[in-house]
Amino acid sequence: MERIHILFVQHKLVCGGAEQALFDLIGLLDKTRFEAKIFVQNPGGEWEQKFRDAGIELIYDYSCRQPTWNPIKKLSNLSKKIRTQKAYAGGGGGLLDVCLPHWADIVVSYNVWYHEEMVFGRNAKTVKYVHGDPGTNPDYRNEAENHRELLSRFDRIVCVSNSAWNAFRQLSGLERGVELHYNPMNSENVRRLAEAEADLPGSDLPYICAVGRLSAEKAFERLIVIHKRLLERGIAHRLVIVGDGPDGDFLRRLIRAMGLEDTVIMAGYQPNPYPYMKHSRFLVSSSYTEGLPVIAMEALCLGVPMVTPIDSVGEVFGGETCGLITENTNPTLEEAIARMLTDEEFYRQTVRGAKNRSAYFDGTRMIQEVEAMFEELART
Repeated sequence: MERIHILFVQHKLVCGGAEQALFDLIGLLDKTRFEAKIFVQNPGGEWEQKFRDAGIELIYDYSCRQPTWNPIKKLSNLSKKIRTQKAYAGGGGGLLDVCLPHWADIVVSYNVWYHEEMVFGRNAKTVKYVHGDPGTNPDYRNEAENHRELLSRFDRIVCVSNSAWNAFRQLSGLERGVELHYNPMNSENVRRLAEAEADLPGSDLPYICAVGRLSAEKAFERLIVIHKRLLERGIAHRLVIVGDGPDGDFLRRLIRAMGLEDTVIMAGYQPNPYPYMKHSRFLVSSSYTEGLPVIAMEALCLGVPMVTPIDSVGEVFGGETCGLITENTNPTLEEAIARMLTDEEFYRQTVRGAKNRSAYFDGTRMIQEVEAMFEELART
């Protein structure tokens, strides 16, 4: 049987949750039935090599214009350049007709920030992923409310959490083809990588860990402030922040200004964050808004509890007491972290819950429903 060719369109391959989810999704696809490539809108992301090392082909808008001394090919390159510029001027429509030597059966707008018109063309089926919650994220809300005509053109729209699915349908008014699929996770790989050593100083203090891109919506600033307040209350612990991003310098200055150099460890970008997670007492996701944090699934996969103000994480807990979900305010998040550091009986309960829930995150099972969606689309 001929394989189904899927092209994922991604804004930039940076270190982030959506990018990790894409990496796992492609890695878990059955290679005998699917072939996947990625069209990258904005080159230069720090994770591009990670995808190439995994054998995933990356395509850029200039990939079809290779340097050459052949005068005929030079003219072809010039023509492609002009057509590319024209496509961008028209919102992206027709861009993939120029840039792809062979068309795909399915084009997935995975995490597209601009020129989304590019995904339509040549009768390929189209899928759009919604990674954020329109109920709490103003950018996704604006898209759901004000871009309904474009959204209605997709054959499928995938929301990655139940709360995002409900909010998207309500705000967009769209029902047909709007589906819920959790991001499949390569759980075996997560557990294997977690066995490596973490570069952490020896300490008799408990570590709490936060992992993610250092950007405003992830709210690391308030987590550092909460850490300081807990120390002032006599609740001793260390905070480990794993990740890098545009707010990195600001956060390091904040740590110095607050005199926290001895208790906050900025571990920076780590290609393997899982040992840091495994050695922590619990994970904290302090984000103001998320669809469904990939880090929550990874934490429970490792049997590590979680504290977060993101409601959708409750879907990951699945009825088990795997940590605490708070209101999205500093005081409630502070009290939840304090309880996890001081209430030993409750903390042991959350560890049991996380370990019980870890078996749910089986990548082989999770990918099957996504593969079924792709196969159904390809047949129609």
